[in-house]
Order: sequence, then C-alpha cells, then structure tokens
Amino acid sequence: MRKWLVRIFISGVVLFSLYPFVWMFLSSFKTNREIYMPTQLFPKNFDGHAYYDLLSDQYISFISYFTNSMVISGLQAFFATLVTAMAAFVFAKYNFRFQSLLFGVAILVILIPKQTIAVPLFDWMLLLGLQGSRWSMVLPGIASGLGIVFFTQSFKQIPNELIELAKVEGFSLFRTFLLIIPLFVPALLTYGLLHFILSWQEHLIPLLLLDDENITLPIALAKLRDSSHRIPEAVGMAAATISFIPIVVLFGFFFRKMKTALVDLSLS
Repeated sequence: MRKWLVRIFISGVVLFSLYPFVWMFLSSFKTNREIYMPTQLFPKNFDGHAYYDLLSDQYISFISYFTNSMVISGLQAFFATLVTAMAAFVFAKYNFRFQSLLFGVAILVILIPKQTIAVPLFDWMLLLGLQGSRWSMVLPGIASGLGIVFFTQSFKQIPNELIELAKVEGFSLFRTFLLIIPLFVPALLTYGLLHFILSWQEHLIPLLLLDDENITLPIALAKLRDSSHRIPEAVGMAAATISFIPIVVLFGFFFRKMKTALVDLSLS
C-alpha cells in the first residue's frame, strides 16, 4: 500500500510539472481564440502553420537567433568548464598564499547578482572593442564561482598519493591535471550542461551587450509578444517549444553521466 501511495504521489507531481509544457506544445497548433480558452487543452485542428511561419523568418530571424544562442552557450560552457576545472584542481590539491581569500572571492561571485555588474561589464566590453559581438557574452561567462566550488569538491576525492607520485615522476602541474581529468568526465559533463542551461536562459546581459544581429533566443522570443496581436500567439508557443528542445536533448543524452557525478559529489 505504501509503495502504491508513493507511486501515485510521484505520478501526480510529474503530471503537474509536465502540464505547462504540454499546454505550450499543444498551443502552438491553436488559434488565438483557442489559446485564450484555458480549459481547452487540445486544438481542434493540428495545423503546423505556426512552425512554418516561424522557420521561414516571416516574423523574426529565428534560425539566426537560435544559432546565436547555441554558439554563445556552447562556447561559454566549454571554456567555463575548462578554466574552472583547472582553477579548482589547484584549490583542491595545492596550498598557496591567499588561497582562502581567493576561494572566498569565488563564492562571492556566486552571491553577487549579475544586475549589479551589468553596467561595469558593458563599459569593460566597450573598452575592449567587443561590445555587440558574441565574444562579449562568451568571455565574461567563463569566470564562474559555481564551477570552482563544484570542481573543488570533486577534486578533493583524488588521493594525495597520486599527486605526490606525479611530482616524483617529474610531471608539471598542467600535465598532472591532464593525467587525472579523464577520471572526472561525468563531473565535467554535468557542470558543462548546467552552465549551458544558465547561459541559454540569460536575458539581461545579452540585452545590454549584444547588437541586433547577435541577440539570443530569449530576447528574440520577447519580440513575438505583440500587443496588436499581429503575430499569432501560436508562433510564440512554437518558438518556445523549439527553444526547449536543446536542453531536453542534452539532459537526456548525458543523464547517466550527470547522475554518477552528483552521487559522487554527495558522497565526498
């Protein structure tokens, strides 16, 4: 009886969580009148004209904005994972001056809202001549306090004897890092995916730093909200549905690796 109650409860939670996404997908086939009827879940006709209008760039350059988001989020996730993993390896396995202070700064970066650094970040990119380009989003996103904290806890699981053995063999710090990094592929993939999702959903910073040609998908989706209703609501629902696909695909593909990394992190 207890197992059945747990299953019923979990099933209810899953259905409750999935309902908004199901409604969003089904609404991409509805007319405006059907969308404004919240009790009507299914459309009368499954007409895919909203997807055709969206992908044909009738209202916005959706494919271009989708590509911008993929490139910016992908590059930011890759470089952030690489840089923070190397920094965390040093924090976890080496002692140096001001180590605690620098680690505290990394935690402080997590706590400070991005809104507080938006204007200084804009001035910095303008000074470097990168304002408006994709790199104005990629470079600042590399610095991640969350990545340093995450990987530091992971690298603490490495036996100190392995590091000492690498020193005896004459390995440099970077070569030692390359030696042990294959052991932490699940952690790398987990943080890379988390950073990709955070970058994919970013709205304020791209709005300030990117020009009209390089804007990302969240900003482009806001353009589909037309108070005059010139743009059908189904087009916005179709855009939101497609923008959700990369995250679902990546999560489904790397779920097993993520599960392994999170279990190891909880045991550390």
